[in-house]
Amino acid sequence: MRVCFHGTDEEITRICERPVLALLGPRRTQRVVAFELSDVSITTDPYGTLYRLTADLTEVHREEGGE
Repeated sequence: MRVCFHGTDEEITRICERPVLALLGPRRTQRVVAFELSDVSITTDPYGTLYRLTADLTEVHREEGGE
């Protein structure tokens, strides 16, 4: 899945620093899903105040059992 995040330098930096993002489902009954970012691209608006991060999200599947 390809997504875009728009934000300030600080907000985009926070997203990039995390190897895994957790996204909540639209309803309280849905689970939290973890995603890894890949193929990241960052662009800026002509005035340099906002940034746009585009990336592919890949769902992280937790290993069951094995300790």
